[in-house]
Amino acid sequence: MRKLLLPIPTILFLAESCLCQPAPNEVSLCLLQQSVRQGEHLRVRTSGVFTEGLELGVLDDSACPEEQTWVELALRTQKNKERLREILDRSHQVYVVFEGDLYGPPLPYPKLPEKLRENYHPNWGHLNCCRTKLVVRKIIDVQPAPPEPEQ
Repeated sequence: MRKLLLPIPTILFLAESCLCQPAPNEVSLCLLQQSVRQGEHLRVRTSGVFTEGLELGVLDDSACPEEQTWVELALRTQKNKERLREILDRSHQVYVVFEGDLYGPPLPYPKLPEKLRENYHPNWGHLNCCRTKLVVRKIIDVQPAPPEPEQ
């Protein structure tokens, strides 16, 4: 019996192409915020207006202005990061398409008494601002945010 020996780069290429998950289709931030359950974790691609700072901030969608998603950058690639920085330096808000991991509301600490767990609803972010959190792995697109309508 003859053994087939493949060079290591070929093996690594084949393993990467087999094990990598396909990129998710873009889904509305509003739909994600409404459908993700407590303790749930989803791989997503979504868009919205990102504000605050470069590493931490919030993502909004004008279709559901009452909800925000806390954002943490944990990039696997630096593509579009400099463009994001440039626009944030000028206007403090930017329209983005992000790919990453969306987390639903966190589960209460399991050792809390039952009565407290029933009424305690932890959130993510600064001052528990947001029911959901997006850990960004990839910045797909960055554009200046549309101007806010005058009131």
